[in-house]
Amino acid sequence: MGGLAARDLTRHGDDIAKDSLVLLDLYGQNHDPDLWEHPYRFDPHRFAAAGGSRNPLDDDLVPQGGGDPAHGHRCPGEDITVTALAAIAGELARLDYNVPDQDLTIPLSRIPTGPRSGFELRPA
Repeated sequence: MGGLAARDLTRHGDDIAKDSLVLLDLYGQNHDPDLWEHPYRFDPHRFAAAGGSRNPLDDDLVPQGGGDPAHGHRCPGEDITVTALAAIAGELARLDYNVPDQDLTIPLSRIPTGPRSGFELRPA
């Protein structure tokens, strides 16, 4: 996820000039073993308030699209995406299809990332 620095600032000892492109590695942050025990395991209980002094929800988790859209961060394209999905979901659910062999590995060295071969779905 990228954005421009709104002002000159220093973050963790690094100087960042106003209007510099700043990238946040969401995947890396949300899968960092220094922050999360078993970071690749689906474990919703890890988000319960920590019993100790450190609450992982304070600084570690970078949620995308959570919460009330009137009071929190949401994707700016969410409305049109939800509308498009609602319009086509029924047709997609009834579709008879095949998924041909393809390279679905996701390289983490490019931004934005996605499956190496894209994703192909063929009507049967």
